[in-house]
Amino acid sequence: MENLNIKIVGLGEGGAKIISKMMAAGVGKNLPVEFIAVGNDENIMLTSATRKNIFLNRDITTIYKSIADALRGAKIIFIVAGLASGAARSAVPIILSCAKNSNAVTVAFVCKPSVLENSLRKLNAEYTLNNLRGKVDTLFTVPAEKFFMFRLNQPQISLNELFDAADDIFCRGVKIFLEIISEDVSLSNWGDAAFGFGEATSALDAIKLAAKFPTLEEDELKSAQAVFVRLESGTPLPLHTVNAVNKFIKAQLPPDAEFFLQEKIIPSLMEKFFAAIICARKAETPRPK
Repeated sequence: MENLNIKIVGLGEGGAKIISKMMAAGVGKNLPVEFIAVGNDENIMLTSATRKNIFLNRDITTIYKSIADALRGAKIIFIVAGLASGAARSAVPIILSCAKNSNAVTVAFVCKPSVLENSLRKLNAEYTLNNLRGKVDTLFTVPAEKFFMFRLNQPQISLNELFDAADDIFCRGVKIFLEIISEDVSLSNWGDAAFGFGEATSALDAIKLAAKFPTLEEDELKSAQAVFVRLESGTPLPLHTVNAVNKFIKAQLPPDAEFFLQEKIIPSLMEKFFAAIICARKAETPRPK
């Protein structure tokens, strides 16, 4: 595990804030993880919780060297960003170049801009998404509007509160996927993907909540090429519970879809159950060793 050398890079103001939340929440605890913030805004960067901040308001040679030095030795690189930011547009090609040179696994969690965003930010998002798609091992893309689903019962929600909801969801998503691939790096190649999670007092209810999570598109399971389910519980799951979860998921999948199930004991969960779902949307799917 010491040889994994994981870097989690937050791009722009949004990415820097998510990185700070991850650090406060203990994401990557007991793993060889280093957090890096990259951006243009010095006020945001100087208040970042990371020990390594990279400013983009310099010449391209200096920027490239700074990012390359920060990522040196990385085996897994997470990119967390809002697609509309200028920082993401500038830094993503450099990060991917460095990752390719070191043969590092790359995972991106990115938010597409709202339809209300201006044209420049939409162009930034399109450019950055095109740079990511097909070049990272796994790409989680969530439209900003999806985060409204988490606050349907709060009609007076402010944009800041909406961004907080997005930060929390991305923070949990990164934590889930980080733990999965740190245990088995062969599960890192999912192409275009989506995630969902849920917690309940039964394993089946938890998986049903995960399957309906707002970040999953409607009927996502029915069109998936591969699905990975992670079940966490305070004690070992009885066989009938595992079979019930298998039956529920497989009933929603195409006949030729691949399905992987991973169980993990987390004593602190006690009587609760946590379920996470990863859906792949491409033909080439990961195969555990």
